[in-house]
Amino acid sequence: MTFTTHPHLAALARAMLLAAVLAGAAPAWAALPYSVAIDAPDEVAVLLREHLDLVAGQNEPEMDEAQLETLRREAPGQAQGLLETEGYFSAKVRLDEDSHTPRRYRLVVEPGEPVLIDDVTLRLSGPVRLAEDYPRRLARALELWPLPTAARFRQAEWESGKRVLLRQLQVDGYPLARIATSRADVDPATHRATLTVELDSGAPVAFGDIAVSGLKRYPEDVVTGMARFRPGTPYTLQGLLDYQSALEQSPYFSSVVVSTDMSRIADGRVPVDVAVEELPRQKLTLGLTYEADEGLGARIGYDHYNLFQRGYIGSVLLEHKPSEQALKFGLSFPRQSDGYSHSVNAAFKHSDVQGVKTDALEGGLWRIRSNGAIESRIGLEYLLEQESVADVLNRDNKALLVSYGWTRRQLDDVRRPRSGTLIDLQLSSTLGDTLSSAAFVRGYGKLVHYWTPRKEWGTLVSRLELGEVFSNNPERVPTSRLFRTGGATSVRGYDYLGLGLPGPDGSVLGGRVMAVGSLEYQIPVSRDWSVALFHDAGNAADRWQDFSLQHSNGVGLRWMSPVAPLALDIAKAQKDGGIRWYLSLGLAF
Repeated sequence: MTFTTHPHLAALARAMLLAAVLAGAAPAWAALPYSVAIDAPDEVAVLLREHLDLVAGQNEPEMDEAQLETLRREAPGQAQGLLETEGYFSAKVRLDEDSHTPRRYRLVVEPGEPVLIDDVTLRLSGPVRLAEDYPRRLARALELWPLPTAARFRQAEWESGKRVLLRQLQVDGYPLARIATSRADVDPATHRATLTVELDSGAPVAFGDIAVSGLKRYPEDVVTGMARFRPGTPYTLQGLLDYQSALEQSPYFSSVVVSTDMSRIADGRVPVDVAVEELPRQKLTLGLTYEADEGLGARIGYDHYNLFQRGYIGSVLLEHKPSEQALKFGLSFPRQSDGYSHSVNAAFKHSDVQGVKTDALEGGLWRIRSNGAIESRIGLEYLLEQESVADVLNRDNKALLVSYGWTRRQLDDVRRPRSGTLIDLQLSSTLGDTLSSAAFVRGYGKLVHYWTPRKEWGTLVSRLELGEVFSNNPERVPTSRLFRTGGATSVRGYDYLGLGLPGPDGSVLGGRVMAVGSLEYQIPVSRDWSVALFHDAGNAADRWQDFSLQHSNGVGLRWMSPVAPLALDIAKAQKDGGIRWYLSLGLAF
C-alpha cells in the first residue's frame, strides 16, 4: 500500500515543527545575559551586592531589554540611597559599560567621608517627667541609644534606636507612649548630623480587674491569686508575662492566654483577660523500675487538684521495691500573689539495703517560690529513725532540720532534653542538738548538662554530684542524711547503694562525703530510639582523705515512649568485674 503526501500539507507540517522547536527554546532565549562588577571598598561592595536591583536582576529569567534599561538607569541613584543608609551622603557613583562587550557593566563608587553624629538630643515628655523614677528612665534611655556623639550615622541603628526607646516606655507603665519628634539633620558639606528624638509617654496605665473565662472545676481565686499585681498596680509587660508563666506551670490548666486590650482603658486602668482550659481534677500515675540486684519496683501515685473545692492539691504516693517501701502524703496550696506557695508532707519509710535496716517517719512544712525555670524552697523538717545494722548495731536517731533548696531547670524539653542544664542545691542544718540526736549540717549539689551540637550527631550528657555532712558525732546522724551511692541513677555497674563505708557482716554504711560523676553519649538510631555509651565514677567515704573513685563502663538503649523515656542499661564495674543491668522509666530530676 502506498501513501502520497500533499505538498501543502508537507509545508504545513514543517512550519508546525519549527514553531514547536522555537516555543521550546523560548524560555532560554527570554533571559538577557549581562554582568555587573562593583568597584568599591569591601564594606560598601557587600552592601551593594546584597541590595542593588541591577545585581539581583542577573538571575531573573524573564529579563528583557526594557527592564534592563530601567535597572541600568536607576542603579546609580539606588546605590546612592543605599550608601546614605550607611552614612555616606557625599558619595560619587557612576555606571560604566564595556565598550567592547555589550551588557558588561562596572559600578564605580567613591564613598567619600562618612557622616558622623555631632549632637544627640533625647527627650522624654508627658506625665513621665513627673514620675519619681524619671531620672532613672532618662538615664536608661541614654544608655540604650545606639548612636552616640562621634559615631557614624547608620539608618538601621537610627530606626532601631527609636523603637527600643519607645518599647522601654510601653512595656513599663506607659503603653500609650508614642514618638512625638524624630528628626535627623544631615549636612553633607560638613559630614555632620544632629539627631533629635522626643518620646511622649502618654498617661500612665495601671492594671484593672482580672476577668477569667473557661473555669468549670476550680475556684476563680486559683487563677487570680497567682497574679503578682492587683487593680491599681502600675502596668508592666513583664508582670503579664510572669502571670502567664505562673498559670502555665500550675497543674490546673492545659492552656492559658493572658491578654490586655488598650482600647478598653477606663480611669487609667486596663482590664486583664485570662482564658483557661482546665485539666482534670484527678490524676493517677504508674511507674516501673528494674535493677538486676533489686528486681522489679513500682510506684503508684494519686493526685486530687481541688480538695475542699479550694484548689488545694492532695497527693498520695506508694513506692515499693524489694529493699525499700514508702508511703507518702502531701497537701499543697495554690500560689499566692507574693509568688509563694506552701505545702505539708509526711512519709513512712522502711528499707533493708546492704545490711542496714531502717524504719523512718518524716514530716515537713515548706514555703516554695517558682519563678520561670527557678524554684526555691525553705522548710522545717522532723525525722524519727530506727536503724539496725546486720542485727549487731541498733540505735534510734532523730533530727529537727531547717532546710533550703534551690533548683534551676533550664532545658529545651523536660521530657526529652537535648540541650540545657539542671542545677539542684540543698542545704540543711539542725538547730544545734535541739530535738536531735546529733548536731550536723548537710550540703548536697547536683549538676546535669545536656549538649547536642547537631541533632543527628546525638547528645552528650554530663552529670556531677557532691555532698558532705559536717558533724562531730556522725554515728548519731540519721542514716538517710548520710551518703551511699551505686545503682541505676548514680554509679551503674554496682549494687544499689553498694558504695559506702564497710560495716559489720558485709553491710555498707553511709559516709559523710560523696562524689559521683558520669559522661554519657546518646547516639540516635531512629526518631525515638538511641544507643548510649557511658562511663560512671563515684563513691562515698567518711572523709575526703579516704575517698577513692570506683569506675564502671556500659552501654544502653533509650526509647522515647509515649508515656516517658525508657532506659535499659548494662554496666560492668571495674572493682569486681560484675555486670549488672537496669531498666527504668522516666528521668531522675
